[in-house]
Amino acid sequence: MRLTRWAFAALIWTGAANAAQPLQVALDDYCPYYCKADTPGADRLADPPGFVIEILQHAFGSGPNDINYHFLPWKRSLLEVSQGKFDALAMITQQEAPELIYPSIEQGRSEGCFYTKLTNPWRYTGPESLPDVRLTLISGYLFGEPLNSYLQHAGENPKVNYISGNQALLRIFQMIELGRTQVTAEDSMVATYLLQNSTLQQSIGNAGCYQGNLDFYVGFAPHNPESGARAKALAQTVSELRSSGKLAKILARYGLKDWR
Repeated sequence: MRLTRWAFAALIWTGAANAAQPLQVALDDYCPYYCKADTPGADRLADPPGFVIEILQHAFGSGPNDINYHFLPWKRSLLEVSQGKFDALAMITQQEAPELIYPSIEQGRSEGCFYTKLTNPWRYTGPESLPDVRLTLISGYLFGEPLNSYLQHAGENPKVNYISGNQALLRIFQMIELGRTQVTAEDSMVATYLLQNSTLQQSIGNAGCYQGNLDFYVGFAPHNPESGARAKALAQTVSELRSSGKLAKILARYGLKDWR
């Protein structure tokens, strides 16, 4: 098979990477972007591993010596990639860490939506509808506009609460189901995937989305001399997967469609 110029360059890069040290990727658990096995105490990928992991494997290899994954809390992951302890962070927006090195093409796009109990008549109609409900969110996340502005002005509003830790979204959905809070906001891909794979879809539903979409990237360590080439190789891989139809097939395994 005849190789395109970029594909040949990517093969050269992959071979060089394989001959060197494995790519060290820091991540938490943000399925279906990347999915951690739910076995207690197991720090390994689930099966399937998440569509961003599959994209990374196409770019850098899928063998045991090609990529190492380190499951850490998101804030610690960002810190240690910024400091160069790990090579890459999955996933992040450019606004959150402008010091990282990014591919020219995003590896995901987040659409922010609100979720509430199916029996709750509340629907998101704009920022003016938010003070009407108790809102519980995952701590430390960037939500996009107009929600970020609302949260900034909400200050110490007792109707806005945050939680962190493992399986935070699942716990919030359970709180909504039990009536301990009313609404949460989340990436539609993440919420849809979680609901489709649990009994919660019988009680929790989408209550409307807002326009503040965010592009997500695998960000590379800023002081690593290999980061620029890695970012370029990843962008080329995403472009080729999309044009060949392979990206659509990868996303379909998670019940998703291409965001472009």
